[in-house]
Amino acid sequence: MKSLLLLGSVASPAPPKKQGGTERVAYYQAKLLASQGVNIIFVGGKGSAQNFTDELVHEKADSHGILSRIEFVEIGGGTQFGNAADAIELDKSKIEASRKMRLEMTYLAQVQQLVMDRKDDYSFILNNMRGEAALIPLAATLHKPFINVMHLNIFEELADIFAQYKTHIITIGKHQADAFPHLNHLATIPNPINVSTFTFENSPDNYALMLSTIAYHKNQKDAILAAQKAHIPLILSGKIRDEDYFKDEIEPHIDGVNVIYKKELDFKVKSKLYSKAKVFLFPIKWEEPFGLVVIEALASGTPVIAYPHGEVAEIIKDGKTGFLVNNADEMAEKINQIDSIDRNACRQDVTERFDEEVVGELYFKHLKSFMQ
Repeated sequence: MKSLLLLGSVASPAPPKKQGGTERVAYYQAKLLASQGVNIIFVGGKGSAQNFTDELVHEKADSHGILSRIEFVEIGGGTQFGNAADAIELDKSKIEASRKMRLEMTYLAQVQQLVMDRKDDYSFILNNMRGEAALIPLAATLHKPFINVMHLNIFEELADIFAQYKTHIITIGKHQADAFPHLNHLATIPNPINVSTFTFENSPDNYALMLSTIAYHKNQKDAILAAQKAHIPLILSGKIRDEDYFKDEIEPHIDGVNVIYKKELDFKVKSKLYSKAKVFLFPIKWEEPFGLVVIEALASGTPVIAYPHGEVAEIIKDGKTGFLVNNADEMAEKINQIDSIDRNACRQDVTERFDEEVVGELYFKHLKSFMQ
């Protein structure tokens, strides 16, 4: 039987040591399909093989059985966009703003070459990478089924490409699937996590938590306003994507007591923060394709209060695993009612819907017809 060509990411290793939802999902895909006996050519950022091995050891999984079915092909510099940030001593956002994009396209060209060179070694492609529109025509030319996992939202121009090539689409939530019902929708398969790796805590500390990239669309400002009004300390963590937003809207509130900021965290530290938090806040402004941090918090027993945008409205069961609200005032009100949520129910719901074993069965069910 030929292998599956699984395209992870060229931006970072899969799985990542810190942030990187797409890379983590690609890891779970490979792990779960390999455990079902599928041979995989796994394409990821530099460091993927080592990170993959380390993660299996951490999870106490059958590393030998899984790794024996995976061939790793590493591309890129191992960090997001390689060393683009160091390549220009001056501020590249002002003098060469396209450098990151050009570097990512360079890595994508290497992936295209691999797709051609190894065409006789795989039966179909499962893609998680950005830039799918550059890969779809190539796969069609090679007569290889191309299945695209939608980690980001679909837009009209991309939908036109999908429709033209009848690309198989795996959406990660109902919201995505409903937005473009005319596409060749193979399945809706949610992002998985290994629930057993998240520490459950039924007696949390008195703080609110928000883990996410720092940016306007993630809306940490409303989390701060809600926490202040509810008189609860707030811990923020995540890499800063929008420096101006951070400096203007977030940094002035950081005092190390009522609002605490931590940079990107490794899994061990992040897991402890999740489990000890009284509540997780997620006041997003955009149509979130999924929200991996939401199910990670729930797996730790921590209820979530969020704005009902995108798939988040499908993940949270209002009144059972958290609350859906519309503004910072409502969020503050629900923070003070959070003890009404059963933390055991939060973990149980995630276990039943999003645990890796449940999601792994869905992937195998919908992909087995492409395996030769």
